Amino acid sequence: MLKKENRISFEDGFYSSANLQTIMGETYFKDILFLDYRDSEAGSNPREYTGLKKANNEIIRSLLKDPIQMFRFLHSGMIVSLTGLRITGNVIEFESCCLTNGNQTRFIILILVLLKLYAEKNDLTQLTPTLFNQFVKDEFKDDVEVSEFLKFVKPSKAKEIAKFLISNRKYLDNFNAISLNKFLHCKIRIQINVIENVIEGVDDLDEYSAGTLIAKANNETQNVKEDDIFGSTYKMDLEQSIFSDFIGNYGNEVKIEYRMGEIVTREPKVHILTLLRPIISTGILTRENEIFAYSNQRAPVYTLFQKLLRTKNGKAQSTIKAISKLVPFLYQIREDHVVNRLKVLRSAKDRELKAKALSNELSHTTLSGKLKIVSGEPTEDSLKALRKVTSYNIEHILPVFIYRIRSIIDYDEQHQKIFLNVETGKDETLFQSLLEAIYTNYVEIKLKGVTGSITDEIRSKDFFGSGEEAFIVLKNLLKFNQSDYIEKNRYIISK
Repeated sequence: MLKKENRISFEDGFYSSANLQTIMGETYFKDILFLDYRDSEAGSNPREYTGLKKANNEIIRSLLKDPIQMFRFLHSGMIVSLTGLRITGNVIEFESCCLTNGNQTRFIILILVLLKLYAEKNDLTQLTPTLFNQFVKDEFKDDVEVSEFLKFVKPSKAKEIAKFLISNRKYLDNFNAISLNKFLHCKIRIQINVIENVIEGVDDLDEYSAGTLIAKANNETQNVKEDDIFGSTYKMDLEQSIFSDFIGNYGNEVKIEYRMGEIVTREPKVHILTLLRPIISTGILTRENEIFAYSNQRAPVYTLFQKLLRTKNGKAQSTIKAISKLVPFLYQIREDHVVNRLKVLRSAKDRELKAKALSNELSHTTLSGKLKIVSGEPTEDSLKALRKVTSYNIEHILPVFIYRIRSIIDYDEQHQKIFLNVETGKDETLFQSLLEAIYTNYVEIKLKGVTGSITDEIRSKDFFGSGEEAFIVLKNLLKFNQSDYIEKNRYIISK
C-alpha cells in the first residue's frame, strides 16, 4: 500500500504561476509520506523531526481532531523544491525533491500511518521501540526505498506518539475510527518551488545550492542547530576540500555525520564538529586569544569554516589543503591515544580520591560535606560524588592537548603525510605525560570549585597553560624539534 514514488497528485487541480516557478494546491497525505528532505539534487533541509514538543503537540492534536475537513485550513502546509518536473493532467512527476518546510508535520503523519498499520495486527498499548523497529523491518523488507527512508523514523519517536494516543482517549478514538485508506487520502496544502525556473538568470547558483538556501531560510526561525544548517549547506564543499583526506583515509570505515542523528545505523561515525574543533586548537585560523574563547563552542567554529570556504584566494586554498591533512591526523590521535588514556587516568584518579577520602584529605575541597565513610568504606552516594569530580568531557581536554603539541606537528613532503617531530617510541611518553598533566589540572579545578561554570574555566588562558611545564621538560628530555608547519599555513579569519 505504501510506496515511495516521485509524484504528487492534485485531485482538484493546481495553481501555477505564469513563469512556472511556483505551483500550489492540495495533495493527499499518501503523496507526501516519503518526500526526500536531505541531500538530494534539489537541496537539503537542516531540520530533523524533533518529537512532540510544543508546536508538534499542537499539530498532532489538530490533525487527529479533524484530518478530513479542517486540518488543511488550520495548518500552513508544506513547501517543497523539485527538479526535473513532468506535468500530466493533475499529476506532477519529478526527478528530485527537497521538503523545505513542513517536515515535522510529514513525520507525524507518517508515524501515524505506521502505527495504523501496526495496530492492525498488534496491541498498540504494548508497543516498544524494539517491537516497532522489528515491525518496520518485516513490513517493508521487500521495498528497499521505503526501508531506507524509514531509517529516519526513530522507534522512540513512534513510541512517543503511541503513548500520546493511549494517554488521550478522544484522540485515540479518532485514530481508531478512521480507516488507513481514508487517512491516506486526507489532504494537505502544498507549495512547490520549481528549482530550474527559480534559478534561471541567477549567476553562480546551482539547483542543490538554491534548494538548500530555501530550506535554510524556511527553518532559520525554527529551533535548528547550527550543526544541521552548516552541515547541510556546506556538505559538498566539505567533502571536496576540508574532509577530502579524511574520506580518502577512512573511506566507509568511519562515516561523517553532517547533521546530528542523520546516521541511524550502528556503523562507526563521526560528527563534523568532532573533526573541526581540533583544527581551532592548532591556531591555524585564529589569533591566540581566540583559540581559548572558541574552545568547546559550536557557532564560532562553524562561522570560521564558513568564511574559509567562501574565501577563494590562493593563501586560503593552501590553508584548506593543510587542514584537510590535519583532520585525519588529529582524529587518529584522538581515537588511538587520547580516548583510552583518559579512561585509564580517570580510573587511577578514582582510586586516588577514594584513598584521600578514607584518610579525610578532601575536607578542604568541593567534596566537603558530601563524603561519608561507613565500616571503612565510602557510601554509594560518596562514591557518586567522587566520580562526578573525576568525570570529564573529552572536548574539554583534547583542545588543550592539541594546543600543546601543535608546535611539533610537521609534514613529510616525500610521503605526503603529517607526523609529530618525536622519535618513534618516545611519543608514548609525550602523550601520557601531557594528558596526565592536563587531566590532573582539570580535576584540581573541579575540586577547588569555580565561580562560574566549568565551561568558562576550560576556555581560559590559564587552563590552556596546563601541561606547559611538562612539555618543556619533555622537549629537553626527548630532544624533539619544533616545526613551523602550522605557522607557514596559517590564514587568520577575521571576526
